[in-house]
Parts: sequence; structure tokens; C-alpha cells
Amino acid sequence: MLAPEEQEQILQTIEMFEVIVQANPQDCQSMEILKDAYLRLGMKSEAKAMLRQLATTNVELAQFSAAMLNYEDLLKHEPDDPQILAAMSEVEERMSQAVKSRPPVPSARPIDLNFPSASQDNGALMATSSTARADGFRMPSVRAEEMAATLSEDGNEALAKFLVQNRLAPEAIVTSMLSRVHKKNNGLAPEQLGASLIDEIVRRGGADLETLLCGILDRTKFAYVPLEYYEIDRQIVKMLPESITLNRLIVPFDIMSRTLMIATANPFDALGKQAVQQLLDYTIQWHLASPQAIYKVLGETYRLSNTRPGASAPNAMAAAASPAAETAPAAAANSGPAAPGTPGLDAASFRLAK
Repeated sequence: MLAPEEQEQILQTIEMFEVIVQANPQDCQSMEILKDAYLRLGMKSEAKAMLRQLATTNVELAQFSAAMLNYEDLLKHEPDDPQILAAMSEVEERMSQAVKSRPPVPSARPIDLNFPSASQDNGALMATSSTARADGFRMPSVRAEEMAATLSEDGNEALAKFLVQNRLAPEAIVTSMLSRVHKKNNGLAPEQLGASLIDEIVRRGGADLETLLCGILDRTKFAYVPLEYYEIDRQIVKMLPESITLNRLIVPFDIMSRTLMIATANPFDALGKQAVQQLLDYTIQWHLASPQAIYKVLGETYRLSNTRPGASAPNAMAAAASPAAETAPAAAANSGPAAPGTPGLDAASFRLAK
């Protein structure tokens, strides 16, 4: 039996991701999250409908293995459904055709696992930690603080090149702001807020926020979350050390079963994403979010009076001196509507990647 607070959180997750799926009907990640959320609340008919939609989308995207798994799950609930049986037969036929038409495998060649150099070719994202092991990341088991200290690259060089190559912002401004971000982030203490390249470009008038975010989403097919409208438990944010959340603007914001949803201000931060995978034993779903929304969540989570880059979170002694604040309801950390002057884009109005 779910606690009332957990039910409320799941209902909010459902409301948010129903809007996201409606705006981007091929977002399989969000469909998976919705299906799990429906099941947790016992909404079996909605879960089956979402599973059917997910299987259909898998077929449209030529993800035949995933489609078969989803149809098999449906068949457990409706073993005699002729539509499901027909769909599975069609998928099997298309899988067979795909295998027959597959071109011969070319001669083996080394795979470029260096993310910074690979990103210079076409700006492609590294989606998971298993895709590559970029230079600068120490793989043996270490403490979180030691692991964060090994992250020598923050992904801003790759992001800058992507923005210039895709003409999302003027090269002169991107170059200038990249240098500014490097200076701000150089030597950050673990409890200090890092600077965002996207935020700096917007603040200097190089481009508006929606243009940059839409440009990234359209070209990378990355998922987006309007974090400023999401109710967030600060304990979820604190699942990662401050040196990653504050320095690299990476924010865990929701958990659904064994899936942890994380927002980032820079989807090109390959080493940060790898560190998260090493630290957390969850399936990670990554989402792009507005830097201002991330600053707001971090400010509320760590009680920062100043949410500009370089601001510091209260140390452990200061936090211990204020037990009442620490035990305040999690709702105190909720991120409500965007503050005045904050670029706030809700899921219904934001043009998500098609």
C-alpha cells in the first residue's frame, strides 16, 4: 500500500509525462515511465494502453526486439487478442527482412571512444556510460569525492562546438562565453555552483533560451523536462554528492521503480554522466532542463541565498545548527512556477524534439 505522499508524487509524475508524451509521441523513455507509474497506482487499463502504444512506436522506429518484448507482455494479459498476435507476426516478418537486407559487415576498425574528438564530427551525444570510456575518468572503485575529482572534462567544449556547427549562436559569443565559463568553473570547491554555458550565452544576448534548447532537442532527440514545474524531494537531489550536483548542474528529480530520472544543463557532459552511472545502482533516464530551473532547484535543496555561479552551499556545521530547517517538509523544496525573470517553459508550450 502506497503512502499518500508517494501516491501524490506518482500522480504528479503521470500528469507531467502525459503532457510530454502528447507533445512528443515517439518518446519511448517517457512512455516507459508512464507505464510503470500507471502500474504502481493499479491503473491496469491505462498501463496496457501505454504498453500497446509503446510497442507500436517501437515498430515505427524499427526497434523490433523491444516491440516483441512489449507485445509479449501484452499477451500475458490478453493471450487470445488477435490484434496482438497479428502484430507479433508482422514484427517477426519485418525482423527477418531486416536481417536478410542487412549489408555485409565491413572489416574491423578501431572505435573512437574519445568523446571530445567524436563529438567534433557531428555533435552526437553519448547516451549511456557503456557507450564509451572517455579519457580522464578513473574507473576503479573510489569514494564519491575522489571520483568527482577525476572528472577533468565538463563537456562544455563539445557543447560549444555543437552550438556553432548548428548555427544556434554566433561563434564569437560562444567562444567568449566558453572562456568565461572555464574561468568561473576553474578551481570550484565541491559545494560551489558551477557556471552553465547555455545560461551565459542567454545572459549575454547571444541567443534566447528556447532557441538553444529547441536546437539541441531537435538535433539530438534528447528528452526534455520542464523542471521548474516539477515537485521535487530534496532527498532525491542529494542522492548525488554536491561536487556533481552543484559543480556540474546534474539533478536527480524523480524515481520510478528502478529508474532514476536526472536533469542536466549540458547533455554533452559525458564524464559527469559516467560518474553518475558509477555512483548509483539505477537505470538512468537523462533529461535536458533549463539551467535557470536547475539553479532554482539546487538553491532550494541546499538553501542557497545566492543561486549565481560560485555560490556555496551551507557547510555541515551550519546545517547541523539548524535542525528545524533540515526536517521541514519536503514540499518546501518544491519547484513552483518560474520566478520573475526566469526563462520558464512548461511542457505544453515547449516545442519538444519531434
